[in-house]
Amino acid sequence: MPHEHTAYVETLVHLNCGNCDGYWGLSDVDLDELSNLDLFCTHCGHETEIGEFVEGEGS
Repeated sequence: MPHEHTAYVETLVHLNCGNCDGYWGLSDVDLDELSNLDLFCTHCGHETEIGEFVEGEGS
């Protein structure tokens, strides 16, 4: 008898820098942990918190 597939679900967050508009992503994060957390842009080093959470289609 074949074994069933296993599916792992993760949260993927896409970020755009407010300074240089560079793009990067974070995976497998708890959205509650992102509130009031300062993040560094991986492109220009700009540090700030997330200003707006935008839900995509299908969210």
